[in-house]
Amino acid sequence: MNIVLSKKDEEELRYLLDVKDNNISAAEIYIEYLTNHPLDIEKSNVEKVSFFKAFLSSLEINENDEDFQEININSRIDEIEELDPQKYLDDDYAKLIKNISFKDSDWELLTLYYEPYQGFVYDELEIDDMYFKEHTPLGYFKEKFPYLAIIQGDLIWMSVIPHEINTMRKPIKDAFGRVLVLGLGLGYYAYHVSNKEDVESITIVENDIHAINIFKKYILPHFENKNKIKIVNADAFEYLKEGHDFDFVFADIWHNVGDGLMSYLKIKAFENEYKTTTFEYWIETSILAMLRRMTLTVFEENYFEHFKESDYLKARDDNDRIINAIYFAIKDKEFKSIEDIRKILQDDSLKELARSLTI
Repeated sequence: MNIVLSKKDEEELRYLLDVKDNNISAAEIYIEYLTNHPLDIEKSNVEKVSFFKAFLSSLEINENDEDFQEININSRIDEIEELDPQKYLDDDYAKLIKNISFKDSDWELLTLYYEPYQGFVYDELEIDDMYFKEHTPLGYFKEKFPYLAIIQGDLIWMSVIPHEINTMRKPIKDAFGRVLVLGLGLGYYAYHVSNKEDVESITIVENDIHAINIFKKYILPHFENKNKIKIVNADAFEYLKEGHDFDFVFADIWHNVGDGLMSYLKIKAFENEYKTTTFEYWIETSILAMLRRMTLTVFEENYFEHFKESDYLKARDDNDRIINAIYFAIKDKEFKSIEDIRKILQDDSLKELARSLTI
């Protein structure tokens, strides 16, 4: 890679790398809370101090610690929202399946709860486009909040939670014409899209026949526009390989960013073949954030650590494979300023990079 930076631009690159590290540190704080301490905060804690201070206390973090203060300035961890439950209880799909109940083999529709003052992530990452600082929207309800979930054994297959509702708003709004949906869940996306006048048809590709049967038996009959919906039992990648004619594709075959990046990249490559089709992806902003961190790692390795091409010929895991692919995709490019680097880290450029990667 040909990277030629002035001293000022070099300092800017160092700062971008510091932001990356702070983003990762903030993510680790959220993961620790959500995994091990989600029920630690109670009303009495918040009344004495604040939710933010109670949050830090549950994690045994000193608010005055210099390292934490830097992370907080970067990621705005102290911006935690009290949410309005009615905004989510009024969702049309939530109200629809509220009146449905079933237990079929090891599948069950049941009501779960967020406890009062239980923190949870309720929307996509927010990222500035100058230094790419990541803010995770964390919120809570003051009262116990019910939400419907469909579980298979111990696995939550789908839940109508604020994060699901908020992260689906844009791809629902954007869908039009003949729509292809990769991943059924239990039909939240398909339900809302089927009620749009500018949507002609919806083809859902799902590889789990049990999920399809449950959906057809208990959920689909209650849809107002079920005649628009066709379900195909197939692997999403194999289906795309066959070549089909759709106006809009929405991909949602992952549970989170961790298991989503590789699948995202594999589907992204099909955009090169479906040139007239619009593609959108669930939690794409968060997935691109992961891709951006990996791209910054490539710059760090090449500019500061003097990696060679041979260092990118081996891989221990999928993350290494993606980093290697990024290197080979950009190794012949020239970066003569920090603006050249910042440009490739923008969402649109990352999407273009994603389409070009050979994994």
